[in-house]
Amino acid sequence: MIDAIHPKLPCIIVDDFEGGRIATEQLINQGHKKIAFISDYLETPFHPSMRYRFHGYRRALEDNNIPFRSEYQLQGERGRSQAREMARSLFCLPDPPTAIFAASDTHAIGVLDYAADNQKRIPQDMSVIGFDGIRDAEYLKLTTIDQHLYESGLEGVNILLKQLSENKFSTSPIQIPLTLVSRNTVGPPADSISTSST
Repeated sequence: MIDAIHPKLPCIIVDDFEGGRIATEQLINQGHKKIAFISDYLETPFHPSMRYRFHGYRRALEDNNIPFRSEYQLQGERGRSQAREMARSLFCLPDPPTAIFAASDTHAIGVLDYAADNQKRIPQDMSVIGFDGIRDAEYLKLTTIDQHLYESGLEGVNILLKQLSENKFSTSPIQIPLTLVSRNTVGPPADSISTSST
């Protein structure tokens, strides 16, 4: 299994909690304190990774003494159109966030779609960081947490072939390291730029 855990099956996993923490820390290090989190439904059994990424986000906020704001946490069905609506809701808040941690690159791209259609500049008006490392993220210059999906799939195939040839069945999980890929969608919040220039 890839990106899932089963006690009786070999698993290829990543540390979603740590990835969520790293993504949020990247935004905090740029000066952001008003950081939103958007994702699939956290309680779905099909994507438990979303819940772990959310916990990593919460840990980073706590470690930096930044209060969690419930209005900055939105969840729904996965999809670019759903993420667009989440971005619209966040931008329409009386005190909108200055950065969004999208728990998947698909969500992040939906935020970029909304920004492009509504004259919002990324990262000047809103920083965005994703999670997954899909190919579109590279084309769109999206800052993301790369979980090396290709390598995970390749490792899964290698494990399967080895088990078939040796007739052995290991259930020990293999953890693929995560990589923060910095591109063009994360920068300091606008208020810090205007303050430093005066």
